[in-house]
Amino acid sequence: MRRLIETALSDDEIAGIIELCDAEVDRRIGPQNPSDPLIRRLSALLAARTIKLREPKARAIGEYREESGDILDIWEREIERIYRLYEAFKLSSTSYRYMEESRP
Repeated sequence: MRRLIETALSDDEIAGIIELCDAEVDRRIGPQNPSDPLIRRLSALLAARTIKLREPKARAIGEYREESGDILDIWEREIERIYRLYEAFKLSSTSYRYMEESRP
């Protein structure tokens, strides 16, 4: 986590945030394999976003730096991109006899 964001939060506080972010991932897309690299990245991005919102003076470091622009917007786009890869589509037929896709 400290490779993504420089923060004054303690390791215990960061661990608590990561735990909540893991629960958010499981709630939104179902239980996932924690060893999946994209799921780990998703959880880390969610945690970094949460830390930045809680502590605005925290600085993004590593791959995404503050100089990249609005870091919260950049993280949000990456988070949504990963979620879309894992979210299932629901298919249903209509009275017009074609299939509609919708997200749960």
